[in-house]
Amino acid sequence: MIDVWPVTEAWLRAVPPVDPWDRIRRGAFVHATTPRPPIGVTPHEVVHTHDKLTVRYYAPPAGSARRPPFVVVPSMINKAAVLDLEADRSLVAAMARFGHPTYLIDWGVPAAEDAGEDVAYVLHDLLHRSIERICRHARAPKAHVLGYCMGGTLAVMLAALRPERFLSLAALAAPIRFHAGGRFYDFSAEGVLDVDAALDPSGLLPVEAMAPVFKMLDPVGNITKFLAVERAAQDPRALARVLARERWLEENVPLQGAFAREFIRYGYQQDRLLAGTWPVGGERVRLERVTCPTLVLVCQGDRITPADAARPLADAVGGPAQTVELPTGHIGAVVGSFGPKTFYPLLDRWVREGHA
Repeated sequence: MIDVWPVTEAWLRAVPPVDPWDRIRRGAFVHATTPRPPIGVTPHEVVHTHDKLTVRYYAPPAGSARRPPFVVVPSMINKAAVLDLEADRSLVAAMARFGHPTYLIDWGVPAAEDAGEDVAYVLHDLLHRSIERICRHARAPKAHVLGYCMGGTLAVMLAALRPERFLSLAALAAPIRFHAGGRFYDFSAEGVLDVDAALDPSGLLPVEAMAPVFKMLDPVGNITKFLAVERAAQDPRALARVLARERWLEENVPLQGAFAREFIRYGYQQDRLLAGTWPVGGERVRLERVTCPTLVLVCQGDRITPADAARPLADAVGGPAQTVELPTGHIGAVVGSFGPKTFYPLLDRWVREGHA
């Protein structure tokens, strides 16, 4: 438990102010002065590293029946800890408890020496090599793969290019039709965003260039955030929950310049994925080559990947596909109460019922 108020305990016990602006000011003060709780603390073993990437293994309980590996691929612009935010709201911990050997791809934090890494490098040298290593570790020929947000798009692309290791594919809030990306597309469109001009001297797309875009997706987000902090401030456990999410949101990660240039140009600016014209290392990504069972997970309240950007995957793949619409937002499925109550059991059923 974090120590919330070492010196202003009496202030905390005061009757909450009626004036909403007072509440916002109080919330902003708590947000600015309270230490963040630890995140990503579920016990695990590191089974593979390559460049900045790490593969973390979460073992099922002793005596569990042998099952194929379950691989989680997060976005590259936030830390992987969103899948392991708290002990009781951790997707990787839950899937391991359900009896699945669970592996988390942690992309790490790129530096100047990584600026030239493009989409082909990320897919083939990092992600494909990691899944190969995971299958060897699990002594299994194939893996179940869940990709989240940008990680979902990358998992889909790899399943089209190298389908042989995919037992099933689940794509959560994954942009597929980029021109249906709502405000995120508006900020990234051709003629609006010049990726090369946004790169820093090291050749990376810095956090400072991306953060304003995410804030503009929800212009009143700071107000609602500070109100949420103020509401939680008298309950240390509730406050720790709020600030665990804040810590993850604050710890953004830069992108390799070559990757960012290609992903934004071929994705948001030219919408090539559905068209089958996205070139990766001399090959074109053709979604009909995804033949494993595919679960398309659409978040109805998503501002980052609106529903219309995620839904088209089900009709584009060449194998059996199912779409499930989740009554939550982009991160609510994995970090809110919706995760342990609804989403984690849903994933467990998907893997067990005819996809093992």
